[in-house]
Amino acid sequence: MTTYTATIRSRNDLEQQRTREGYTDVWGWWADVCPGCTLTLRDATDADVQRCSLREGSSRDPKDWLCEVSADGSLVSRQAVSFLAPTV
Repeated sequence: MTTYTATIRSRNDLEQQRTREGYTDVWGWWADVCPGCTLTLRDATDADVQRCSLREGSSRDPKDWLCEVSADGSLVSRQAVSFLAPTV
């Protein structure tokens, strides 16, 4: 399993992207809890997408999501990430 260091966009960036492009996926728990913070994430799986609650209209494609590394981790939209690099 590949893990990544991911920096979440700032609150201002998230708000501008949501307003400009209408993405609902950029406005999840991370917008309130950790805008601008760095998280350790992994690629999302079909099981993660099925397990997690997503807003109506959100993508159900695992390629559009990253996931916290714990077995019951929450999804994070790739659109909400400003920097992503594999961990060493």
